[in-house]
Amino acid sequence: AGIQATINRESRWQTDEIYGLVNFDVFEMGGGTSNAVFGMEYREDTFVDQYDSLSEARDEFGNPAIIGSAGNSSGGSRDAKAAYFEWLLPFTSNFDITLAGRWDSYSDYGNDFSPKIAMRWQPLDTLTLRASYGEGFRAPGLDILNAKTSFSAEPVNDAASCAALGEPSTCQLQVDTYFQANPNLASEQSTQFSVGAVWDPLEWLDLSVDYYNIEIENTISQITPQAIINSDLDPDTYGPIPPGMSITRRPNGAIDEIIAGYANQGTLETDGIDFRANTSFDLGKYGELRNQLTISYINSYDVDDGLGNITEFLDINGYPDRRGSLYNTWTIGDFTAGWNINYIGANGPVGGYATNDVQLTWNAPWKGTITVGATNVGDRYPELTPFDGRPWNFYLYDAYGRTTYFRYTQTF
Repeated sequence: AGIQATINRESRWQTDEIYGLVNFDVFEMGGGTSNAVFGMEYREDTFVDQYDSLSEARDEFGNPAIIGSAGNSSGGSRDAKAAYFEWLLPFTSNFDITLAGRWDSYSDYGNDFSPKIAMRWQPLDTLTLRASYGEGFRAPGLDILNAKTSFSAEPVNDAASCAALGEPSTCQLQVDTYFQANPNLASEQSTQFSVGAVWDPLEWLDLSVDYYNIEIENTISQITPQAIINSDLDPDTYGPIPPGMSITRRPNGAIDEIIAGYANQGTLETDGIDFRANTSFDLGKYGELRNQLTISYINSYDVDDGLGNITEFLDINGYPDRRGSLYNTWTIGDFTAGWNINYIGANGPVGGYATNDVQLTWNAPWKGTITVGATNVGDRYPELTPFDGRPWNFYLYDAYGRTTYFRYTQTF
C-alpha cells in the first residue's frame, strides 16, 4: 500500500518584440552599388515555470516530500535591445566583401558585440569561391538565471571530510548542497570561419562544398558538487572553483555546505564539411524532375570541461559523424510528387537509420492546393538502445513512426 498525490507544473513563455530596419544605397563602386542595411530591435521576455506546493515541499531533513517530484520553480523577465548593420562592398563584378555587426544589450547580464566579414570571388562564370569569419554569443537562459534555490544531500567523495570522520580517504558521504542561480553567469562566446565553393559545371547540375570550424568558449555548464570539491582540493589539476560556486568547511576540514549550479567553464571545438548537389531535368511532356542531395560530415567534436578532461563526442551514442538527405520532386502538369530519404549515421552501438517521406500535391484550378503525404512511410523505429532513461535517443530520433497528413491551402 502507498500514498499517491497528483502534482502539476505550469510553464509559460511570452515574448513582445518591436523592430525596424532601413535599406539604402551608399555609393557606386567598381562592381556596382554599395548597399547597406541598418536595423534596431527591442524585446521583452517573460518566463514562468511553476511547480505546485507538493512538488516543492521538503521534510524536516530537507528531503522531497513526494519522492521523484522535487520541483525547482523558476521565473523572471528581461528586456533586450539590439542594433545591427550589414554593408556590401562590390569592388569588382566578381569580387565583393560584406561587413556585418550586431550589438545586443540584456538587462540581466550585460552586452555583447558580434562582428562578421564575408568574401566572395567568382574567377569563372561557373565557379564561385567564398569565405567568412565571425564571432557570436549565446545568452544564458532565463530559467537558469532565475532558478529558485533547491536543497539536496549529494553523495560525494571528499578526502578531507573522510579524514575528519576517521574514515578511509575513499569513503562516500552525503553533503548539504544548495543549487542556485549564479549571479556571475555570462554568455558563451564563439568564433567561426568557413571556406567553400559553388560550381555549376553543367546546365542541369550545380555543386557546393563548405568547410567550417567553430569554437565556443565559456560554455554554460552545470557544475557538480564533486567538481567543486576536486577544484577545492587540487586547483592545479582541476582549475579554480568557478565564480558564483563555493564550498564551506568546518574547522576540522569537513564540508559544511556546497553552493552549486551553472557557471561558465570549458570549451567546445568542432569542424566539418557540408556538401550539396542539385540536379534539374526537363523531361518534356513527362514534366520536370528535381533532386537535391545533402551530406554533412563532422570531422571532430571535442569538449574540454575545464577540469582537465577532453572528450571526443563523435561516434558515441547520440553523436553521429554524418547525416544525409535526398529530396526528389517530379512535376507534371498540376501534380507534384515528392519522395525524400533521410539518413542518420551510426553512433556508438546504434547503426545507420534511414526513413522515407512521400507526398502528392495537386494545384487546383480555383487557386487551391491539396497535399496528402506521410513521413516515415515505412513506420521504422530506431534500434532499442536505452538513452537518458528512454528506449532510444529521443533528441536524435522521433517516436512518431508513420505520420500521415492532409493539407489544404487557398490563395486569394
